[in-house]
Amino acid sequence: MGEVKSFCARSYLAAKLCTYCGKRLSFFGGRYDSKVKDYIVPLSRGGEDLPENVVASCKECHVLKGDYLNYSLLPLFLNRPRLVADIRRYLREVRQVVGIRASMMDLPR
Repeated sequence: MGEVKSFCARSYLAAKLCTYCGKRLSFFGGRYDSKVKDYIVPLSRGGEDLPENVVASCKECHVLKGDYLNYSLLPLFLNRPRLVADIRRYLREVRQVVGIRASMMDLPR
């Protein structure tokens, strides 16, 4: 188990591309300023703060993913910018519709 944790931790630290969209993570001032630690299974959904549950993500994908849990689809995301763009567009549309419905019903978003 220690080898798995060590490998996963090294993979995150060495990552130069976003796990979800394949975007190059920018390196500035001795660190990756656009790299975000993202949990495959979000902590809010029962995921653990363990190296094998962590991937490198760009800030945009991290925000768009939110606490969405469907890690079985992760292989479909990997380095497929067009698919990711389609998914981003869909998520924006869903969030907009949900926001409109919430405001119509006077519910908190």
